Amino acid sequence: MNSIESIGENIRILRLKNSFSQEQLALSARVNTSYFGQIERGEKNPTIKILEQISIFWRSL
Repeated sequence: MNSIESIGENIRILRLKNSFSQEQLALSARVNTSYFGQIERGEKNPTIKILEQISIFWRSL
């Protein structure tokens, strides 16, 4: 597993532990839902800005 896949897997694990759907989390973090799914599957390399948006959402919980 490479680092891009690890990032996606960690996001997925956190999302499932907190009972969010991909769509709920993507919309809450202001990330395109299709792009968010690609990040979780390790197909896309998220930018620092996208990772920041996701982390800001998690901190707001």
